[in-house]
Amino acid sequence: MRLARVLPRRTGFEVFSAMGGAAGLLLREDHARAVSNLEIAFPETDRPIREAMTRAMFKSLGRNVFEFLKLAGSSKERISSLVERVEGREHLEGVRDANRGVLVITGHIGCWELLAAYWATQGYAVNVVGRELWEKRLDRELIKIRQTMGYRTVDRDRGAKEMLRILRNNGFLAVLIDQHTRVDGIYVPFFNRPAHTPTGVARMAHMTGALILPMAIYMNQPGKHLIRILPPIECQGSLPRDQQVEVTTEKCSRAIEDLIRFDPKQWVWFHRRWRDEFNMEVGYASAN
Repeated sequence: MRLARVLPRRTGFEVFSAMGGAAGLLLREDHARAVSNLEIAFPETDRPIREAMTRAMFKSLGRNVFEFLKLAGSSKERISSLVERVEGREHLEGVRDANRGVLVITGHIGCWELLAAYWATQGYAVNVVGRELWEKRLDRELIKIRQTMGYRTVDRDRGAKEMLRILRNNGFLAVLIDQHTRVDGIYVPFFNRPAHTPTGVARMAHMTGALILPMAIYMNQPGKHLIRILPPIECQGSLPRDQQVEVTTEKCSRAIEDLIRFDPKQWVWFHRRWRDEFNMEVGYASAN
């Protein structure tokens, strides 16, 4: 963190890209898992292509980590200047005009913390859902950086009531739903293979009437980012609640997949997204 804050931007991007590339070489298990996961997602690609995509992913992660570490204490003007284009802005404006809560869903794509910071600079009262990190000092530093950029953290495990309050007051709540975590969920398709996916977003949308808005951020070149927003997902219909939640969760999963496909090298392919082989063989079983 100290290194990032003293390096000039151009040098920092080069150094952290190299650090990411080195990590991809040293962390052999993560490298192998990324190559394997890319085969699941893109079975038509040859191994040399998947290897190249994995190397590009680690370098991209390094650059995005550097970008995040340089954000602390930035002015609104500087944060806004980092985003050169927003595709699908009309979807966000339509949700805002509907005067309903907004559940933004995204994944670990690009500099995802910049995504929240940018909308905070645009006048939105942004709240992000996150779990407490095991390293307390790092957790405190992360929360502090978020506060300096104008958005709040809501604890994933202890903040259920606060999340509902935010949405019922037509607030802006952002959630990462692209990883296998220890929360209530079901198995729905993710790159054509069942993956355990949280149902909390669909349940909150069903309870509050909030709209679900998929979006992600991508680094086009060092220091320049694109935000892509997809059409909103509504968790309302004639189906019984549990079936509606399942249908909505599947739509959310497919939306995240579409966002990843837009620029695959900017997602964290070394994550163990597909697990519990027995459950995956027998169907969309709920995880413990």
